[in-house]
Amino acid sequence: MKLKDRVAIVTGGSRGIGRGIAIKLADEGADIVVASTTLEPAERVIREVEARGRRGLALQTDVSNFDEVERSVAQTMEAFGQIDILVNNAGGSARGSMSLFCDSQEATWDRVLGTNLKGVFNTCRQVIGHMQARGSGSIINIGSVAGMIGLASQVDYSAAKGGVIAFTQALAKEAVPHGVRVNCVSPGPVGSDAGRQIPPGMKRGLAYTALSNATGFGRFGEPADIANLVAFLASDEAGFITGQNFPVCGVMNLGLAEPLLG
Repeated sequence: MKLKDRVAIVTGGSRGIGRGIAIKLADEGADIVVASTTLEPAERVIREVEARGRRGLALQTDVSNFDEVERSVAQTMEAFGQIDILVNNAGGSARGSMSLFCDSQEATWDRVLGTNLKGVFNTCRQVIGHMQARGSGSIINIGSVAGMIGLASQVDYSAAKGGVIAFTQALAKEAVPHGVRVNCVSPGPVGSDAGRQIPPGMKRGLAYTALSNATGFGRFGEPADIANLVAFLASDEAGFITGQNFPVCGVMNLGLAEPLLG
């Protein structure tokens, strides 16, 4: 097991990509802390972790709130005595409040940037000193292809995730002398729990089809596609990799895929 006896915090780990990451890290031998705004789903994931023979802890945490993050990190240290891996997965677009920029509202921007970007600051700020003092640690921030190419109607989300990518690169430069690695994984569209709940009629719509085809595979990714890369970056096998952003989106970050001539 690549991560035997290491301790990992996964924010937003109660469902979708976050759950997939938490379970994969547990399969690789890590003890898992799931930090989520909702406790009961996080506790379900922890039961899955414990069924794999690993220790787990569910903590109700709003990552946009510095005091809540501070409390959760203190509880992690009390329970496990160390933090080896931090996965900043908590985030998401405005969803029901999504709009063109000219119609956007300040409250929506505050919410999207608070969760996606400030949340990364809050968690990293709380763990970086501990990791640097120990001379080791791996931080993996979950960005988005939106932060690389920009998505219409998601200017706020694109800005936040672009900030996560730049933050990753800058922090990596500061942390590398102390043995701490910082990387970013940027998914494209992923068929997480929310994606699977899209009605079949909508899935046949032009927008959904275009988004699927933009990956080049004609489908959305799966949480495992993200989790497998995160587990690698958290491990010693990625010991010479830091400050990098890894898109996991087929060819979406390169532009629309063109059909092969044949």
